[in-house]
Parts: sequence; structure tokens; C-alpha cells
Amino acid sequence: MTSKHSMTDNKLVWILGFAGFISAADNWIVSPILPAIAAGFGVSVSQVGIILTAYMIPYGIMQPVYGFISDHWGKTRILQWIVCGLALGTIGCAIATSLWMLCLWRIITGFFAAGVIAVSLALIGDTVSVLERQKYVGKFMGIVFLGQGLSVGLGGIFANFISWRVSFIFFAILALGMIAFLKKLPKDSSHFLSCNFFLEIKRVTLTPKGIVIFPLALVTGFLLLGLYSYLGAFLHEIAGLDYVQVGMVVMFYGFACLLAGSQAGKLGQKFGHKKTIIIGELLALFASLTLTIFPYWQAGWLATITLGFGYIFIQSTLATIAFDVATENKGLPSALIGLGLFGGGGLGTAFGSLLLSQGSYQNLWLFLGSGIVILISVTTKLRFD
Repeated sequence: MTSKHSMTDNKLVWILGFAGFISAADNWIVSPILPAIAAGFGVSVSQVGIILTAYMIPYGIMQPVYGFISDHWGKTRILQWIVCGLALGTIGCAIATSLWMLCLWRIITGFFAAGVIAVSLALIGDTVSVLERQKYVGKFMGIVFLGQGLSVGLGGIFANFISWRVSFIFFAILALGMIAFLKKLPKDSSHFLSCNFFLEIKRVTLTPKGIVIFPLALVTGFLLLGLYSYLGAFLHEIAGLDYVQVGMVVMFYGFACLLAGSQAGKLGQKFGHKKTIIIGELLALFASLTLTIFPYWQAGWLATITLGFGYIFIQSTLATIAFDVATENKGLPSALIGLGLFGGGGLGTAFGSLLLSQGSYQNLWLFLGSGIVILISVTTKLRFD
């Protein structure tokens, strides 16, 4: 029978997960609608690509800032505030009258969206028992990345059949509705911490676990998110799918993440942190090899699913370990994991663009696969407990 405590934890994770779902969807919705936005403003796709950078810079920079201030001022209060800002920024994107106005609103959206996942993870770490943490972190991240996967498909459908602006309107409405649910979250207490932000980052990152998990998050983001970033383009340019079909295939990344999240806790309890991470890395390696050998949409579909499983197994484990870096204050360690993953993903995406300009998708998959092999080798020698 499910205990009252477990039911409370489930409610918490579903509320936080839906907030993260909206944040992730708002983050990735732009990729499939770039051509439609470019056509709407009468510019090239390469020019409109600036809105990706406009979002990602504040998104990366602000994650540790929100982690730090949420430990000071209370995570529930900060989470309610930033979801309001996320809704405001997304509404602005929907009504932008020029490319530069859209850039401005994406900067505002990224500024607020940065804290949703990191602060939510920290709240889970504060609320859920140690033995249950990876189980609920896995569920949370599965829901979040379901939003990432679904947004690609929905974005393609909206842009193809209605308007790219509808994508932003849709997620702005969801964000506004989410605010009422966030009021149901338990109030958490703030803690007195060092007021020196950079000193606190140094203290957290130089702990025995910190010096292992934060660089690992950066490399994982570079390799796995770098691979994910070009799946859609590969399916369109090499496999010959249209934008709606690409969205339908990449949606399975979200479904895989949701399913993987429900199993990550069991896997962690059975095999331990290191083996769970290695299983995730092996799945990512399988994805890169499949794409290299079989340049067909079916291979892309299979790679999308295995990559989703692999990413969640690694991410949920690193996020769980991060809770133990600081005994009382979990906002900053959780945020640094997010910064490592998404910062690494940004670097991996940029490097992938450079590699593609000089070669082919096959070269990109081979490079990332080689990197994953090295990562597996290094992981086997690391200590996490």
C-alpha cells in the first residue's frame, strides 16, 4: 500500500515536473519553427538563429544564480516568481513585431526559465527521503524531457498548419495556469549562507564529489546533447522527412525520457551510481553507432529512443549525487549540474556546427561516439560514493 508520505512526494514531483515540462518545452520549441519565423520576418534561417543564442546565454548564466538565491530566500517563493516571468516572456514572444523584439523577449524568457529545473530539483532534494531521491528525480526529469520531446512535434504542427506564434501562446497559457498549482507547494525555509556567491561556488565544486560530478555533467552535455541537437536536421536532410514527420520521430525522445525516469530509481538502487551512469553512456554509444551505420529514419527513431534512456539515466544519477555535495543547501549544487549539462550542450552544438560545415553527419556521429567511448573508460575509474 502506498504511504501518505509517498503520495505527498508524488504530488510534489508531478507539480514540479509539469513546471519543468513547460520550461523545457519553451526552451526547445524554437528549433522546429525557425524556418517559419524566418519566413514571417522576411529573413534567412541563419539570421533568425540568433534567437537561440539570445535564449541560451541568460539560461546558462542564471542557473547557479537562482540556485544560490533559492537557498537564501526559499525555493517555493523563487519558483513561483520565475514561472510568472517565464509566462510573461513567452507572451512577449508571441506578439513580437520584429526579429529584434523577439530576441529581446527570448532573453527575458531565458532569464526566468533558467531557474525552474534547478530550483525544482533542489526542492525535491529538501523534501524527499534519501532512499527515494533518485526514484523521484528520475520521474521529475522524465516529465521535464517529455516536454522537450513533445514541443518539437507540436512546434512543427503549429507552424505547418496555423502559425508559429500559436506555439508561444499555447505554452504561455500553460505557464499561467501552472502558477495556481505552484501555490499548493509546501513552504520551505530559507537558510543563512555565505553572501559571497563565487566563494560558495568554489566551496561546492571543490568537494570530493563536486570535482567528479560537475565536470562529468559538462562532458555529458557536450556529447549527448550535442548529438541530440542535430537529430532533427539529420532526419530532414539525410533521411528525407518533412518537419512534421521529424517532430513525430523526435517526440519519442520525450516518451523515452518519461519511461526512463520511472526506472532510473530502481536501476540506481540495484546497480549503484557508477553502473547506472555507465549503462546510460553505453546506450548513448549505441545511438551514435546506429546513426553512423544506418542513415535511415528508422535508425534515427531507434537512436532517439536509446539516447533518451541514456541521458536520463546519467542526468538523474548526477542530480541525485549533487544533493549530497551540501548537506543543507541543495539549490546551488543542483543548478551547477544544470549549468554543466546545458553549458556542455551549447558547446557540443557549436562544435557540431563547425564539424558539419567541414564534413558530414557521419563524421559528427563518429566523433561523438569516440568521445563517448573515452567517457565510458574514464567513468569506470571514478568514485561516486
